Amino acid sequence: MTWLSAKMKKSASIVLAATLVAGLAAGCSNSNNDKGSNASPSTDASPSASSSPNNGGDKITIRFAYNWTGADPKASYFEGKLKEYEAKHPEIAFKFEATPGEEHRTKIKVDTTAGNLPDIFTYWLGPVNLKPLVDANEILDMDEYLSKSGTVKKEQYTDIAWSFFDIGGKKYGLPLEAFKGFFMANRELFQKYNLEYPKTYADLINVAKVFNDNGIVPFSMGSKNGQPSHLFFSYLTYQFQNGFDDAQQIPQTYQYDTDAVRQAAQAVTQMKEDGIFPSDTVANGDWGPQLSLYNEEKAAMVYEFPWMIGNVKPEIVDKSDLINFPALDGSVVDPSSYTIGAVAMGLLINRKSFEDPAKQQALVDFADFINSDEVLGEVAKGGLFPAKQMELDPSTLSPLYAKAMEFTKTQNVWPHHESYVPDSNAYSVILSSLDELFAGFVSPEDYVSKTQKALDKAK
Repeated sequence: MTWLSAKMKKSASIVLAATLVAGLAAGCSNSNNDKGSNASPSTDASPSASSSPNNGGDKITIRFAYNWTGADPKASYFEGKLKEYEAKHPEIAFKFEATPGEEHRTKIKVDTTAGNLPDIFTYWLGPVNLKPLVDANEILDMDEYLSKSGTVKKEQYTDIAWSFFDIGGKKYGLPLEAFKGFFMANRELFQKYNLEYPKTYADLINVAKVFNDNGIVPFSMGSKNGQPSHLFFSYLTYQFQNGFDDAQQIPQTYQYDTDAVRQAAQAVTQMKEDGIFPSDTVANGDWGPQLSLYNEEKAAMVYEFPWMIGNVKPEIVDKSDLINFPALDGSVVDPSSYTIGAVAMGLLINRKSFEDPAKQQALVDFADFINSDEVLGEVAKGGLFPAKQMELDPSTLSPLYAKAMEFTKTQNVWPHHESYVPDSNAYSVILSSLDELFAGFVSPEDYVSKTQKALDKAK
């Protein structure tokens, strides 16, 4: 099994230039399901939490910051491997700095401002996240690492995976975690009310009426800080004429206001009016609340991503089928032909740390370890989709993981809008405006106008 195969559309494999944003910021947030966790580097779950610089006399100190911790299903697998590596390398004083979900982004920004960037760390991709670090000359061109690595090779990753870390023709991160979205439906709820999975929007309205009449949310989709709505919105947009092509042109055109985006915004408003979503899309936004409705069988359908696989109750997995979202009125692209996906997380190296002769080999060896088949294969048990091209043992994977990989294997993988909007402030406006759109606080026209003004300002 591998991710981001050659079956992707050629247009989707364009290397993202310096002006292109691939950030997966809020989302994809990806690995953000544990935002509410109280985990911190001082918890017992995190290896070597109490290690401190210069601990151990002549030992070198390596600070590694990551966010696969706390309630993240990947945490136990990943942190177990970190402990093993630490035990095998007593010559190194490791300082593992674990911050869950979006707290990790804040931590890295604070460390950067304070001139205290970790030696090596996981981080989100794209110019929104990477360019400030590149402009400050803080992070390493990964070609330098690859020239020293004994096991990690450039060709182990697809061009599209590398493209998310491309700034000015150089690659400033090693692709680590990928993702693909999938829709789930509770089979037993549909059977209970003698319903078929919807294939058209008219079907969806009929299904929604029955579920609403029986106190069940038809489709658990909310929006809090744009999550997880930003991924769903791109999925809707790409159903319409030139939707995906227009998105790819945003770095050059700065044009978010397109016919496809307008049609998607209108579709969201219509779905809100037709009772497709929870009545309170903000309270049921973000990853935890969104899945909770489905886990408690208070919602019949849900849109999920790999970082949530480990949070779906096993008994709910057994009752679930993966389905295609219905085609919307006026759509021209078969929604079953593609899925929203990208690289969510990469491994970055502090340039100054790498240039320290005392640390360089230790950093190379540690990065090799993080990107090894051994570690990635282990963390896949918690829902990781490796960005690296590698084979996974199906017998070690959760049933839902295997279902998702099988269901999406022939679909084109198209990055969402966050991969293309070239300004972090503008994308923040898009995220907050999605909250308003899904809640019904703004009209589709106002949503498009507000977001386009933010891009005009950035331009």
